[in-house]
Amino acid sequence: MRRILFGLLASLAFAAAASASDVKDGNAWVKAVAQDKFEIDGSPMGKNMLLGYLQELKDSKHIEGVVLKNPEKATADHRHLLKVIADFLKISAYSAGKGQLDPIAE
Repeated sequence: MRRILFGLLASLAFAAAASASDVKDGNAWVKAVAQDKFEIDGSPMGKNMLLGYLQELKDSKHIEGVVLKNPEKATADHRHLLKVIADFLKISAYSAGKGQLDPIAE
């Protein structure tokens, strides 16, 4: 049952990645939402789904970074999770500041 569910979720992530509109200038733009969840392309996802989705974007759209577009609403856990995911994927993690991208520190 778990395999079927994971396969279904992976397929949805790959299908959504094909129509990614939150990819700009080589970066995927994500929004922090409830607790440890993120939203990209209008779809809320947990850390594992986000990891798979960003991996697909890295493979298909060749993203080089991920940007937290609402840092004022993000918790320390949001920043930490995004940094860990980016490090795992070997891409950069940024926070959208006033007109500039600031690297997310450890």
